[in-house]
Amino acid sequence: NHHHLLSAATMMKSIGVLAILLAASSSCDAFFFSTTCCTTTTKRSSSSLFASTPIYGPINEDIFSTNPPLRIEGNSLKTWSGFQSNRVQVSIKSLGRPVEASVELWQTPSYIPTKFTVECEDGSENIVHSLIELPPGGAPVTIAVYNTEGQEFPMEVSVSDANPTSGSALDSFAGWTPILVQGDGTVKSFNLAHDIDSVEILLTSQTRNMKAYIEILKGPNDDNEIIEVDTDNAYLHPFYTVIQAAEGCNTLRIKNENSVEFPFEAYVRPAEGVVEEVRGQFNYGGPYF
Repeated sequence: NHHHLLSAATMMKSIGVLAILLAASSSCDAFFFSTTCCTTTTKRSSSSLFASTPIYGPINEDIFSTNPPLRIEGNSLKTWSGFQSNRVQVSIKSLGRPVEASVELWQTPSYIPTKFTVECEDGSENIVHSLIELPPGGAPVTIAVYNTEGQEFPMEVSVSDANPTSGSALDSFAGWTPILVQGDGTVKSFNLAHDIDSVEILLTSQTRNMKAYIEILKGPNDDNEIIEVDTDNAYLHPFYTVIQAAEGCNTLRIKNENSVEFPFEAYVRPAEGVVEEVRGQFNYGGPYF
């Protein structure tokens, strides 16, 4: 009888392990694996991202070649208008200097439906690529880019119509399940594997306003890049960006800075379509030419 009891216990243990493996295989996709179970009682969760099949989103990775950037000195503003498509790509970089910029969509002289600010330590490593959805109906709009750094920190900006054949950012995430980020300071964290060079992020909601805080961390209190988003309707003006990851393992954090009545949905996946600038061409420590 003791032998039969041991055999039954061993069989039950094997069945339990098999059930766990089957559940894990059904809950993960090609390169996204959730390491924690999110519940309604917690405001902080963590997941892991691993590189897999290359995915090409709506960003034009050759924008600096096809649309040469304009230099914006510190404490200066440049504007763009006369767009022909429904969305605009804004890309910002520097020659190894810090970047601190504010990007706004002007629909009338006093109405700014969406805006975001970006801060990064190195504008050659953390190149900013973002899409701004324009309001429907073809209303005249203007994209304004401020360089809020000092005069010794210029940056280069390229603004152009997005490729109309690539579709919207939300279309590129068709078939993906978003992560709900509740309000009142809820934080979602993603651990990036060492082989991930960049990450695609799309934040949207159902006709609600949105205040989001995005940061990528190399270590404790080491923010390589910070983006703050403020939009009055995240359905009409979702926020899409590609964040470059530093060499090694990184952590991506997304925080909802709005009240609990205003959740938003976050799509996150590794991006392989955006090519980082070659570091060897930059003159670190020398004058800006």
